[in-house]
Amino acid sequence: MASLKTEARAKGYFDVSMREQALRCAELIAVPALAFYLLTQGGFAAFVGFVMLGLHYPRTAYLGHDLAHNQWGPRDDAKPRFMLRAVALLQGFGATWWVEKHELHHSFPNACRTNEDGVLTPIDGDIDSVPWIVWDKALVEYNSLGADTSWKEKIFLALRRAQVVLFFPLLSIARFNWSWQSIETAFRREKTIEGALCVAHWVLGMTLAGMLTPGAAWTGWLWFVAAQLLGGFILAFVFVLNHTGMEIYDATEAKGFYDRQARSTRNTPSSLFFDWLTGGLNSQIEHHMFPTMARRNLSKMRDATRKAMVECGYAYEELGNREAMQAVLGALSAAAKA
Repeated sequence: MASLKTEARAKGYFDVSMREQALRCAELIAVPALAFYLLTQGGFAAFVGFVMLGLHYPRTAYLGHDLAHNQWGPRDDAKPRFMLRAVALLQGFGATWWVEKHELHHSFPNACRTNEDGVLTPIDGDIDSVPWIVWDKALVEYNSLGADTSWKEKIFLALRRAQVVLFFPLLSIARFNWSWQSIETAFRREKTIEGALCVAHWVLGMTLAGMLTPGAAWTGWLWFVAAQLLGGFILAFVFVLNHTGMEIYDATEAKGFYDRQARSTRNTPSSLFFDWLTGGLNSQIEHHMFPTMARRNLSKMRDATRKAMVECGYAYEELGNREAMQAVLGALSAAAKA
């Protein structure tokens, strides 16, 4: 795998050109500006603006993801730091909360430890969603630990039993949770500017939507919130296809970094459209193997990565989007029935 990285670096796969950076910056500003303009026109134009703004949110998240992975240079340098602040304003959640959580996810995707009571306990925060979602039947016992009263036990059980039905609505509200955690973490860690920019996203967005809509103010607020729901759904949908339904394991049983990635990560189809919609994260295996590689080049590494992993005895899972979603819902269903 090390030789693959050297080969990819020689081909320039880790470089993000100034042209690409300029396009990302233009997209960051132009798309929400156009979406809010279309809101002022009302009717079908406002609907198109809603779709554009909903797509803008995951696209902006992918930009923040690139920056946090140091793809534009060390994230503490002036340019990436400025861009991360711009993302916080235009996205509503910031890097401080996300970076720590995401770096742990990259090191131990879907990994757990066994606590002193023998209960499998998540290391990867992405699979710790108590009490809303139990991602795998292996986590059912862990999920029940938080039910320290009889009424909590009943609520936790009811949520788990209904989680397949509730799954897609919960994906849609994910952005609100991420934003709240970002704001709380930023202010707690005295990242005041980041926290204020995240708050400003919601204040300015709701204010502009209420002012610019040709109808009553509440129609603009509804438009803005609906775009948030759409954006949250798309982003969460991309994430769950990559890891949910893959193995949940005790980290002590894994045979190093590459084995942890192979156990827990899958790819979904690559095309110009899917690569655009997912920010290249449909090539999730390659992203986990080469996290600082520019997103546009991840799909170019699929064949070489597959060959190297198979030769080294690791799994390399690729599924169509439908099959991947069936695996996701199958894992959720098994946990619901456990």
